[in-house]
Amino acid sequence: MLPPAETSGVEVGRRALLLSIGALALTLLVPVMGLALGVFSIIVCFRAWRTQSAKRRPVIMPAVGLLVSIVSIVMAASVAWFQMYFSGELTAYTECMKGAGTATSQQACVTGLEQAMERRLPFIPKGSLRFPFAP
Repeated sequence: MLPPAETSGVEVGRRALLLSIGALALTLLVPVMGLALGVFSIIVCFRAWRTQSAKRRPVIMPAVGLLVSIVSIVMAASVAWFQMYFSGELTAYTECMKGAGTATSQQACVTGLEQAMERRLPFIPKGSLRFPFAP
């Protein structure tokens, strides 16, 4: 049996950065999985940072990876909160769009979603929430 291979410091930092970028990309597709991968990438970044510091090598890649991981976690948590808070409104919108066969009925679904979200957000005046494009 061979002993474990020694990885270079650059490779450890690169892995941490790539994992963080993967967490950010996954956040855009599946926010909950992006959140989990973001937490995992923070752990990897801290370990890479510690390894680089012990060898007296630059820690720029683990530091950038840590920042990207934090951004992905904040984004994923925000999207997950949004989806949970507006789950009823989004479900009603999805059901409405299933039966919408014309552009007018689709616009009615979007208007209904805007009005439902205004009711959930008391600090937004009635009739002021307009989506620039249909969700």
